[in-house]
Amino acid sequence: VKERRQFGKPISDFQGVQFMLADMAMRLEGARQLTYHAAIKSERAMHGEKIPDLTFVSSACKALASDVAMDVTTDAVQLLGGYGYTREFPVERMMRDAKITQIYEGTNQIQRMVIARQLLK
Repeated sequence: VKERRQFGKPISDFQGVQFMLADMAMRLEGARQLTYHAAIKSERAMHGEKIPDLTFVSSACKALASDVAMDVTTDAVQLLGGYGYTREFPVERMMRDAKITQIYEGTNQIQRMVIARQLLK
C-alpha cells in the first residue's frame, strides 16, 4: 500500500485507503478477541466446568472470524490491485483460505441459526 502509487503519490496517502486499513485492523482485532474469549471458555469446559453460553460464543466466533477474514482479504486484494490476484502474493491464497472457513465445520448460515436458537432459548 505504501509502494503502490496513484496520481503520483502512494495510495496510503489517501484518506479512503487509510479508513479502509483502519476498519480492517479494528475488525480483525475484534475477531481475534472473540476467538480468545471462545478459546478460554472452551478450555474451561474441557476441564469439566459448565459453560452455559459456550455454544453461542463458539458459533458467534466461527461466523464472525470467518466473515472478517473474507472481508479483510477481499479488501487486501483490492488494495493491491492486480497484484492481489497473482500467486506471487500470499493474499490470493489467504482469500481462498478465508472463503473455505465460511463453508466448512458448518456454514455461516448454519452458525447464524445456532446463534439465533441460543438467543431465543
